[in-house]
Amino acid sequence: MEQRPRKLPLMTVLVILTIGIGYVQQMSPSPILSVLSEYYGLAGQDALLNLSVSITFPMSIVACLAGGILESRLGIRKLYLGTQFFLTIGVLLNFWSPTYPLFLVARGIYSIGFGLAIPFIGSAIMNWYTGRARDTMNTLNGMFPFIGTVISFALMLPLSSLLGSWKIAMGVWGVALLILMVVWVTCIRAADIPQSAAVELPEKGIYRNLWKRKNIKLLCLVFVMDFFCYSFMVVVLPTLIAEGGGMDPAVANLCAALAFPLVGLVGSVMGGVIMSKTGRRKPILIIGQILKFAGVCTLVSTVSFSVPLAMAGTAIYGIGNGMWMPVLFTMSMELEGMTPSRSGAAFALFNACAFLSGFVSPTIGGALTTFLTGIAPVADAVAAHAFGLKWSLFIFGFVNLVSFVIGFFLDETHPSRAES
Repeated sequence: MEQRPRKLPLMTVLVILTIGIGYVQQMSPSPILSVLSEYYGLAGQDALLNLSVSITFPMSIVACLAGGILESRLGIRKLYLGTQFFLTIGVLLNFWSPTYPLFLVARGIYSIGFGLAIPFIGSAIMNWYTGRARDTMNTLNGMFPFIGTVISFALMLPLSSLLGSWKIAMGVWGVALLILMVVWVTCIRAADIPQSAAVELPEKGIYRNLWKRKNIKLLCLVFVMDFFCYSFMVVVLPTLIAEGGGMDPAVANLCAALAFPLVGLVGSVMGGVIMSKTGRRKPILIIGQILKFAGVCTLVSTVSFSVPLAMAGTAIYGIGNGMWMPVLFTMSMELEGMTPSRSGAAFALFNACAFLSGFVSPTIGGALTTFLTGIAPVADAVAAHAFGLKWSLFIFGFVNLVSFVIGFFLDETHPSRAES
């Protein structure tokens, strides 16, 4: 039976736009933390304020693990509809959100859709694409976090000013999601997706099967370490640049977008191209981890006296963070006996563990920042807070060294050397 869906170009565009917007929303509160703090009266409560980002992770964990099981029972099309529905409702609720708890509820609903998207995209890539097309989609999948963060950092404040409200700036993305959902329901029928790509026989103990594989465990641990640092960094970076470098918040957001997620896109492309050209996976992952550590060290050691050097350090981190992501997704597909459902479940497992790490990371980081701010050797409140942000991020950077060491224990998974 023909495996390629009949309307693959349209399906690809719809999926890219939907998941892309999902990633825009994931970190969208980060560049407007000061606005949210003022609106909801959260000044001096960094850990609580950081929940605006990290609150999405618990429901995403549940949703992506459930989605890994539901995919083989419901099929790709229905799983994607669930993704679209929860993303759309959660984002549209930003138009309202009169209190901070209700704002967090809206973020939680959105995160269900975001979690369901993880096993969906893993299964879809393995089902619908082969060869270089699969490598390209895996590279793009690794780029999504950076694309979303670039757009968030660059547009959230300007959109808030242009539209007159941060609520409208966040909620307007829900209108786009609603349109995309209508197009999918109207144009993509079950008959357009080959049956073998739509539903597989349910597999009992799918996560247990995956966890028996050494590479799955190690890749999962690397992603956990990665997300622990990434989640905290992406939350505090605009504020750190603004306070530590003495910059206007809007300019700091733009600098953060250019130096981190935008360069991360370059890193993802580099990683994907090198992986495709050389057929190697493991060295790319290892190099990415040490670049991340070097980048954090450069950023925190220079931000107080040289913003350009701090941006260079941030860019180094971004390259390292981006280049290993295509490797993560590709390696998991190349293990022996992997099926589309197992691939989707592996994506779900990786992200569930990473989301748990990302959930606790900003809260721990916020508490650490508050402590370090209190013992800062400066009297000025802004400078003291910058001190707390800087050195808490430095401490977080050491998890990348853990990932660096773990990388050496991975097996190369190129098809000619796949794990048995």
